[in-house]
This record gives sequence, C-alpha cells and structure tokens, in this order.
Amino acid sequence: MNTKESMLRLIQGHTPNGLVFVPRLDIWYNRNKARKTLPAEFEQLSLREVVAKLGLGFHSVVPDFIRSAPEADIYHRALGFYNNPDFPYQVDFGAVNFEVEKSETELQVRYHGAHGEITTRCRFGRALFDSGVSIPDVTEHAIKIPEDYVRLAEILSKVRIIPTPAGYHAYRERIGDTGVAVAFASLACGPMQHIMRDLRKYEDFCFDMFDEAPGLPVLTECLASLYNQILASMLATSADVVIFGANYDDAITPRPFFETHIIPWLNRAADKLHGVGKYLLTHTDGENLGLMPTFANCRFDIADSVCPAPMTQVPLQEYRKVFGKRITTWGGVPSNILLTSCCSEVDFRRFVHDVIQNCKPYDHLILSVADTMPPDADFGRIQYLIEACRKTNP
Repeated sequence: MNTKESMLRLIQGHTPNGLVFVPRLDIWYNRNKARKTLPAEFEQLSLREVVAKLGLGFHSVVPDFIRSAPEADIYHRALGFYNNPDFPYQVDFGAVNFEVEKSETELQVRYHGAHGEITTRCRFGRALFDSGVSIPDVTEHAIKIPEDYVRLAEILSKVRIIPTPAGYHAYRERIGDTGVAVAFASLACGPMQHIMRDLRKYEDFCFDMFDEAPGLPVLTECLASLYNQILASMLATSADVVIFGANYDDAITPRPFFETHIIPWLNRAADKLHGVGKYLLTHTDGENLGLMPTFANCRFDIADSVCPAPMTQVPLQEYRKVFGKRITTWGGVPSNILLTSCCSEVDFRRFVHDVIQNCKPYDHLILSVADTMPPDADFGRIQYLIEACRKTNP
C-alpha cells in the first residue's frame, strides 16, 4: 500500500499495521540548503528526493508560497490572499488599481480606491529566502485606522475568485501516491479571523471588535462573499482533502471568539465538502487547552499540526481522547524535542517510546512534527524517529 492510500485509510478509520510518519520538511530543507548545512548525502538533492531517500511520505498541506509560484502571486499576501499554480482557484485583482514597489528587504503595495488609499508592506528579498520560511510576514498592515475598514471593503468588492480545478489536478498528479495533495482554501477560517490574522494589528482589532467599529461589518460582509466563492471552488476539484483555517490558540482565538466566528465557518465548509465526498483539514497548531471543549461542536475531519505537551499544556493522549474516532490527528510531535538545546536525549527517547506505546492501535493518527521540522533539528533524532516508526510495522 502506498503512502497516499495509507493516509486516506487512516482518515477513514481503518487500523494500520504501524505508525505512519509524514513530517513537514520544507522549512528545514530550505534553511539548511541556504546555509549549506544539509547532511552531505542530501546536498545535491531536491526536497522530494530527500523525502524519498529517507523513506517518508511527502507532506503537501500548504505550498512554499515564495518559491513555488511566480513573484506576482504574493503581491497581495498582506491582504491575506495568495495565488499559486497549484491552487484550485485564483484571486483576481484585475479590476483593482494598485502599484507594487520592491526594495531589497520589503514589498510594498499601494491600493487606490474610491474612498482612499490602502498601503501594505511585507518582508521580501534575499534574507527572507535564506531564512527558509515559506510565507512573508506583514510589516505594515492594511488597516491602520477605523476608516480603513470601509476603504478596504470597497477595494476588495472588485476582487473575484476564479475556479482553476485544472491547476489543482496537475498538482495532485505531481504528488502522485507519495502523499495526500491537500487542496488549499484559506489559512483564515472566515472573515473575522482573516481580519485578525492579516489586516489589522491584533490589539487594535480587539479594540475595534469590542467598540463595534462601524466599518467592521461592511468589510466582514465583503470578505464573506469571497469566502463563499472560495469554498464553492473547492467542490469542483479532484481533491480528497481540503485545508481551511489555521492557527488556533486559546489566548489569540479565545473560546468566545472561536465559537462565534470560527466554528460556524468550519462547519459550513465541512458540510459542503462532506456533501461531495471530501474531507476537511484545519491547522490546529497552537495552545488548545481552553479550546478542547469546543472541538466537540466541530465537524472537521483532520486536525493538522497538533502540538502537544511538553511544548503546550495538552498531552497527545488527551487530544486522542477528545478527538476519538471522529477526527484524525496529523502531528503529535512537538518541534522542540528535536532540538538538543531544548530537550535532553533521555527525554526525547522517552517521548518517542510513549507515543509508540500509548497511541496503539494507531488509527486516526498520522504522525508529524508540529508545526514543522525546525531548521536546527538534530539529524540523529530525525533518523531515530523515522526508525522508531518503521519498527512499528511488522
């Protein structure tokens, strides 16, 4: 059975012969390649070749936004929108008046609308590429004053979502049976998390939400229209799994916010996808202690990048108990245990032993390192983890 088949059977509830290990290695690979610290046998290999040489499944949940697409596809990153040839849709800014200015360190985009201008900046250039990261961070948010909500809503009202199922299908064919080619919907789970994540500084957004800023509902309604178009574009793809929503944390997306603004969109997406035989994956990476009771009201199928204790307060066994047979865990290994600076060898091996012993019979579990394999991960520990998982297969 190939990796793709094994993963889909796990999601469907079948009990595997042993632990399936599909870690995300792109940031580890990019950073070590840039600083020439890859293990010698990998120096001339692509990421796909490294994964194959290690005997692993290929992790293909989110793309490398800044390396796998034309530069123009990240122009609107600071508005929370991305394009990529592998996506099942494209975000069309053709009717929007904007101009782009690049420097050695930043990408600036200025949008012109009927109600005024919106300016954004994100990190750019050689330092960004050499860092290994896959997405630029925002250095100037679109919404700086409450009046910008209406300005941005008018600009985004001109944006259209164009379904591109053929683009996704080509990506799926390229990944083949090495893993599940997850179709990308959005990193934000609906309009309010979109604004929180990308458009407004977090503390200012909280004040605006509490003060009921007049322009906030206008922008929310505009974004809701775009999100409905995005979800509709997912239904026409050949995807088995779709990612929608990411990065939940009980301090940043506290339970009242999560229940009011995220769960309804998660469940709307789940119902639409389930209706056409697809699974919903959401990226739960974060401190989820205060959110654990809310997961009972969620209808998603896969919790991606589950980060347990000792990096957070929730043990992996507690996730497994709460998720039961409804939700598949994709994750379960905190990244800090791969770092010799954070975790002793004894504690690392004890954690691996406990996972192997306590997670049997391994149904609804795809082991991975949450959020990603860190660039400074000890390669000996990577190898140990791979071999420990391999030994669970008779």
